[in-house]
Amino acid sequence: MDKVQFTVGQVTFSYRLTPEQIKLASLTEKTTLDLSEWPEFEQQLTDAIQSAIPDELKLPTEKQLAYARRMASDLNLELPEGYEDSARICLHFFAEHKPAHDRVLNIYQGIRGNLLG
Repeated sequence: MDKVQFTVGQVTFSYRLTPEQIKLASLTEKTTLDLSEWPEFEQQLTDAIQSAIPDELKLPTEKQLAYARRMASDLNLELPEGYEDSARICLHFFAEHKPAHDRVLNIYQGIRGNLLG
């Protein structure tokens, strides 16, 4: 065996073992390793799966959701339909309302500075 391959959803992962790894593998006893015990593997697997998702299907991050909610609250806006299920909808919302949100934040910072200064 010189290749490791597995599939998750529609993503197939493949790795060709180095000559040293092949030699070492031939010396092992039958063992099962739990990859969930390797935190770095979990994160890299998640990153790889996410990179294979088309942009229009990507879910927003918790940070994006929080920013959308804060922006909508600060500007007294309705959140767009489907924002919790689409990063693209969140990004369009940000692009449309960020200039106004920045102005509101600047005004707030100015008022706060005058009150505290």
